[in-house]
Amino acid sequence: MNNDFLSKLKKYCFLIIVFAFSLVSSSYGQAINYSNFGIDTTGGNAPHGLKVGDKAPDFTGYDQTGKQVVLKKLLEQGPIILFFYRGKWCPVCSRYLNNYQDSLKVLTDQGFNVVAITPESIENVEQTVKLHNLTFTVIYDCQEKIMKDYEVMFSVTKAYQEKIKSKYSIDIAENNGRDAARLPVPATFIINRDGIVVAVQFDPDYKNRASVKWMLKNLGPAL
Repeated sequence: MNNDFLSKLKKYCFLIIVFAFSLVSSSYGQAINYSNFGIDTTGGNAPHGLKVGDKAPDFTGYDQTGKQVVLKKLLEQGPIILFFYRGKWCPVCSRYLNNYQDSLKVLTDQGFNVVAITPESIENVEQTVKLHNLTFTVIYDCQEKIMKDYEVMFSVTKAYQEKIKSKYSIDIAENNGRDAARLPVPATFIINRDGIVVAVQFDPDYKNRASVKWMLKNLGPAL
């Protein structure tokens, strides 16, 4: 094998490595364009969500029936699937809530409680529950504390607010009963009886949500 052939072979292998690395980088290394999803990152305030192994912050809230819900007490009954949704105006949320309701028995048969957290006002929570015939717990995050504690909350960009207002005739701040528009990344957290997060689905792209298949696959560590 002559030196010229070896030189060409090395060059060829190097180009393959560079090309492969560029593919990986383009798939996984691109910075998220948060503004595409209405997330205002002014000052570097991008939401990141809790991680696997974190202690789930305790909270107290009221569900759609006015019943007080305390996470610590709920965990005494069993592990929890906790997820966030944006509001009744969001068509992706509507489909997702319907999917949850349709698959609820599959999840509860595994011993799990399902809890949804939303920033929309209690009046809108009631409408959402009625519209989708929801039978799982839906909590209005009246002080926005749960969203903050779970590190999913963000301020909505002016451009996105205008987009939603133009498309759905919805003022996000008004829908939430607030003076400013804030939303959660619609993340899902699976929490075991000890209050430890054992699985997380978190994506700034609100169209990407945890599937029932993903949940069933990740329930094991919480049992």
